[in-house]
Amino acid sequence: MPNSSSFLAMRLSRMLPSYTEVLKISALIYKQRFFHPNRPKTAVSNYVHICYIATRPGAVRHENLPHGLFGKLKPGSINVFQSWQEVARIARDISRQGKNMYRGVISFRTETAMELGLNDFEAWQQYIEQHIATLAAHNRIKTENLCWAAAFHNEKDQPHLHIVFWDKQQTIMKNYTHPEIPNRIRKQLIKDTFAFKIKEFCAERDLAKTGITNITDDVLEQFENHMKSLNPRAFRAFQQRFEHEDEDSLLRLPKHHLTSPQAVEQLASRLFELRQALPKSGRLAYKLLTTEAKMLVDEFVQELLQQNPYLAEMVDAYAAAKLDVAKLYTSNPTALTSQSSKYQKEAETRIANRVISLIRTIIKLEQASDAGARQIERYRTWTEQLIMELLTVMEQLSMQAQLDYDDKAKIVFGGEWSKQAKKEWLLRQKDKGIEP
Repeated sequence: MPNSSSFLAMRLSRMLPSYTEVLKISALIYKQRFFHPNRPKTAVSNYVHICYIATRPGAVRHENLPHGLFGKLKPGSINVFQSWQEVARIARDISRQGKNMYRGVISFRTETAMELGLNDFEAWQQYIEQHIATLAAHNRIKTENLCWAAAFHNEKDQPHLHIVFWDKQQTIMKNYTHPEIPNRIRKQLIKDTFAFKIKEFCAERDLAKTGITNITDDVLEQFENHMKSLNPRAFRAFQQRFEHEDEDSLLRLPKHHLTSPQAVEQLASRLFELRQALPKSGRLAYKLLTTEAKMLVDEFVQELLQQNPYLAEMVDAYAAAKLDVAKLYTSNPTALTSQSSKYQKEAETRIANRVISLIRTIIKLEQASDAGARQIERYRTWTEQLIMELLTVMEQLSMQAQLDYDDKAKIVFGGEWSKQAKKEWLLRQKDKGIEP
């Protein structure tokens, strides 16, 4: 019978993510976490995480591909995955099998990365290929059983690499990682990455009388304190970024940098014009608007999409995923072209309804307060809030549409049905048309 402390720890490990990170001021930051496979939402969370690291703004993408995911699912050369979905499906499947999918982040300050020669996509690919064995070894994963995928985010002041990795032969589920494991990984990464710098540091301080063959933790601590002293303010900012921002969830992605003040200003002016043009009374709903009023709202939606490429990308992703579902029902090109237009319009109508909802709110607020000199300032605030909400909503919708397709495609083309059952299902759906 376990004691009360160990029992409580075991219960908490099932309720919360195993989340271990090193936030010490350092030349390098390494974070590692995983969600318990028995957690109800772990499989979907891992799927979403793959999408997040591969496609979010700031992710460096492969040429002619809409994502930046690369890695190895078997020993050999680095693989440029043709789609992030193929890895996301594997991540979801291994979670359902009770295997742990680890999420790691390696980050440097920009100046440090440049000094190390980590100044382009290829250099970061080579870096993780050289050091992924360290992550595997400390998590007790044999090299031949290691699978991993990564994406480079070239963010201002803090370039970093996201890695997901797992043991394809894992048989025992893990519910806890001791904090010392990512701490040891961080130390080893620093020793390997900064070996030449540490050697110079030791020589300057006369610490290398017997050579630098063994870099102790004491020497490493002295080196880190030295790095901190070079620019303490910059290192504090480096640390706080990881203390206060959780970058592991697509739906909590900070979005304020995804629109410019100039765009907000322009859209705020257009929103004001739209507010003046729409009916001052009666029920405001897109489907109830006059043809002229709908045209004005549609024009505003198109301007929104033109001003914010990420929002337009999420709309396209939503329509593409819905179209993939339609393709499970028919291969008729005319019907598919019609459906493609329908799904695009469907997404744009969702945005239009959110715009109208905001205008309804604006009318109520203006009736309850003085619309004086600060009116334009309020419209700027409302416009920025609208954009942030739309980005989040379209992220959720596009991801749900992709998950819906994957579930249906697995039933049709996977191993869950017999060939005859699949054939009969497809014939039934063809008879029904192409509506999912």
